[in-house]
Amino acid sequence: MAGNLEFIKSVEVTTSVSFVDVTDCFSDVYDVYKITTSGFTTVSTTNTDLDGRLLDSTGTVISSSNYDNAHLNLKGETAFSQTRQVGVTEISTVFGGTDDSPEGEGCVSYFYNPYDSSSYTFGLWQASTRINGVLRGRKGITVLKSAERCTGVRVLTTAANVDEGKISVYGLASN
Repeated sequence: MAGNLEFIKSVEVTTSVSFVDVTDCFSDVYDVYKITTSGFTTVSTTNTDLDGRLLDSTGTVISSSNYDNAHLNLKGETAFSQTRQVGVTEISTVFGGTDDSPEGEGCVSYFYNPYDSSSYTFGLWQASTRINGVLRGRKGITVLKSAERCTGVRVLTTAANVDEGKISVYGLASN
């Protein structure tokens, strides 16, 4: 399926926060969305993952235990490993991870049918990070096993607040 990416919106983090909501970015215009994150750093030297949760049609965070995730951990200093999660409350590491500045991250994720209230929302992602000077990568998949209309996404930290970073959302238009 050929198509064009069309910019929808971006959100920049400029102060210390534990989460960032990107609201009203999913609609009936597109079925596939691309979300990129870049330049996230923490306010301390604490290693933190950048997880995600979807927002429902009222902007409320979907934190029920309806997410299933699987990802491959690609570590530069040790053997690769797999993580599988069933019935959890977030999309684990969907936006990568970060450490103290200047170490940051970059991530590309895709979400399928988030606005379709009669379908599950599926996603896939790949991220590159540098933690304590060591290169790391992650590739993963997710599903929200609840058929509901989603209109946005929350990026949240697992440990330390982030003090900078950028999230951009694009829609994939079919030709």
